[in-house]
Amino acid sequence: MVLLLLPALPANGAELITAFGDSITEGLCRGICHGYFEVLNSIMDAAGRPVDIINGGLGGELTSGGVGRIDIFLADNPDYTYNNHCPPQTQYNGRRARIILIMEGANDVIHGVSPYATRDNLRYMIEKSRAAGVIPVLATVTPDYKYNMSDCNSGYLGSLNNLIRTLASEEGINLADQCNATDHDWQYLTCEGLHPNYSGDVRISNTWYSVMPPRPAITGALLLLLRTP
Repeated sequence: MVLLLLPALPANGAELITAFGDSITEGLCRGICHGYFEVLNSIMDAAGRPVDIINGGLGGELTSGGVGRIDIFLADNPDYTYNNHCPPQTQYNGRRARIILIMEGANDVIHGVSPYATRDNLRYMIEKSRAAGVIPVLATVTPDYKYNMSDCNSGYLGSLNNLIRTLASEEGINLADQCNATDHDWQYLTCEGLHPNYSGDVRISNTWYSVMPPRPAITGALLLLLRTP
């Protein structure tokens, strides 16, 4: 006989989600550390699915840095004191998120990193997340009017986004296609062509929400007894 204990959600019923990425996640247009995660948190709370969302964005980060920094969020006993440039989110210390939203690669494109190298780094993040028992959700990269990549489905940026779409399919994980969700009017959804304003954060958040893995049906601790041969 094998005894399994499934962890309960916190007493307030809120799931913990990590929003992982670069400055588009960390926040810039509405002020440093005020990213889309705040809007997504409000959307999910209003929909009757209470969540706490960790701001795991770090401005200027390449995916080569992300593959190491993601370990902060996947640790057995996470310490979010030195997560990014924002005030420490130590209220979540010791809690590992159930879901991690991964949207990174914009800085790789700006710096000319091979899209295949970026794809491989994202795959590594997915594998690490799964190994830690965290559900990864992947996103394509938004357009970039600031650096003359306004069409996120063509050229260098388009090549990366097609690789990201294929990666999500290969790994069997949910994809938030932020490129297609913003491609036609991104210039109006940013403060300077790259970083989202409030309307951009709403668009990004709604796209994440549309592919969010369902809330677990069990909200309390559950003991399972499995009969062994």
